[in-house]
Amino acid sequence: MKTPQDFYAKRYNIGGLTEERVRRCLETFSRYKAESLLDIGCADGAITAELKKAVGATEAHGLEIATGAVEAARANGIDAVLLNVDTGDFPFPDKRFDAIYCGEVIEHVFNTDHLLDEISRVLTPQGFCVLSTPNLAGWPNRLALLMGFQPYPTSVAPKHEAAGKFLITGEEGQWGHIRVFTLRALNQVVQAHGFRVVSVQGCPVTVNSKSWASRYASLFDRVMSRFPSLSNRVILVLKKDATTK
Repeated sequence: MKTPQDFYAKRYNIGGLTEERVRRCLETFSRYKAESLLDIGCADGAITAELKKAVGATEAHGLEIATGAVEAARANGIDAVLLNVDTGDFPFPDKRFDAIYCGEVIEHVFNTDHLLDEISRVLTPQGFCVLSTPNLAGWPNRLALLMGFQPYPTSVAPKHEAAGKFLITGEEGQWGHIRVFTLRALNQVVQAHGFRVVSVQGCPVTVNSKSWASRYASLFDRVMSRFPSLSNRVILVLKKDATTK
């Protein structure tokens, strides 16, 4: 059986700066100032570098599971470390970072409690974390389930993630999602780990298809993204609760 490192060896996100979720996260970071930045799942470091600029940080660190990605991130000037965040402790002292980015990572880990505990541990009391993830209760998933199809962020088997999904086939379905969240559930679990939710926004997906159906779906997706509980993706800004040590 392949290890997580094997799975992500060729599946880490290269670039990604044109994606709507990344653009919106960069806009969110630009509203804050921070000295130190940690990008969890930094991939090749391209997004990390832009986050560093947006928040005005003097240093940027990254955690990544894929060896090739770590090498690419270091080449891009990011202090990247090879780590499986699902099982490993972050190699940093307590209260180390003012800003943390956890973009499209939490759905890929089995032990979300460990991930959130580590984020809380290394975040400064005045710091913030931007977390994004697909929304299980997003409008496409509600429609898919209503019609008897598998919700898009979920899968029935690692080798057959496209099984049962509407208009998704083969490699298109290879996403590696393990945990999936509704906005309500995500709110509850982050609060259980000592965070307060500062803001929530919905986010549409980026569709590259030029077909008329895709254009109409994209337009509707943008409209629905104004309602986070129905949006395809959600982006949360988290801060430590005042009672969290």
